[in-house]
Amino acid sequence: MTYRRVGQPSFADALVSRRGKGNPALKRIGELVDWAAVELVLRGLPEPERGAPPYPRLVMFKALLLQQWYGLSDPELE
Repeated sequence: MTYRRVGQPSFADALVSRRGKGNPALKRIGELVDWAAVELVLRGLPEPERGAPPYPRLVMFKALLLQQWYGLSDPELE
């Protein structure tokens, strides 16, 4: 299965790298969470059969977390 390439910085990247200080909460979460283990769990999801290549599952999962934590609507998350 092919995945979309995510070539531009994400919302999370922008928050972390803003003004060089970053977001301490997101940095701490990045240190505490074993993202490799999360990605392993996400691999068990079924593959889409049609349509454009999907974004990587871990990227989408992190986006959903940001959406919940920051109270973002779908358009705001985009």
